[in-house]
Amino acid sequence: MCIQHEKPTYRRIEIQLPTTPPPGVPPLPPVIYFDVDTRFTPTETTRIRNLIVLNIGTWNQHFQEKEFSPYLSQLAMCTQKYAIRNLTPDWSRGPAITSGTEAANLAMNTLTQRFIENGTGKADVAKIDYRIPEPGERSTIRAKTAKRQFKVPLSVTINPQAIADQTISDLNLRGSLFHAWFHRCGFDHPEDVYTTYFIGEAPMCVMRGFQDKNPNVPDTVLTQFFD
Repeated sequence: MCIQHEKPTYRRIEIQLPTTPPPGVPPLPPVIYFDVDTRFTPTETTRIRNLIVLNIGTWNQHFQEKEFSPYLSQLAMCTQKYAIRNLTPDWSRGPAITSGTEAANLAMNTLTQRFIENGTGKADVAKIDYRIPEPGERSTIRAKTAKRQFKVPLSVTINPQAIADQTISDLNLRGSLFHAWFHRCGFDHPEDVYTTYFIGEAPMCVMRGFQDKNPNVPDTVLTQFFD
């Protein structure tokens, strides 16, 4: 017997981008769009919106910091220390990227492209889907890895229980969202393996406020919120 699942409905939200693009960034659309599953409560939707706004702030900060000596952002410098694997997105056909700095710069440039595609209608509107994990399953924010360079929406699937859980900090959820966005930028990792991989180390840098790792704190304290 086939179980019929009701098709989800969505509510569109708009997120403003900076009116003045950060240094080195082409002109931006005024807003980007997300279709949010209506099963999220208004409070959960507000928290999701705030996470997106904060991550756009980190994206902006990356480009602002690159303008100053040593021409590297905090994200790039932190990632360079720890990321050594899967530095090249799956869609790339060029030479392999060999440094965490270069990978961070490419990831943020690709996010710029995703924002422009979204806000100008060159990609589908990003969907934020609702999914409660099965018993015994772990999930926070997840996304499929993009296999093409262009016209990719920043669509993610979010566990509403994680968004509703006030014991999970915004910083940890922001790292989870960045991890999902980097999947949409084409970066990947082996299942449940994050340490030394760009898509694990860069979001962990955000979650630590770009501070060095504490050898007494295992990465799993942060990576438990990925995927």
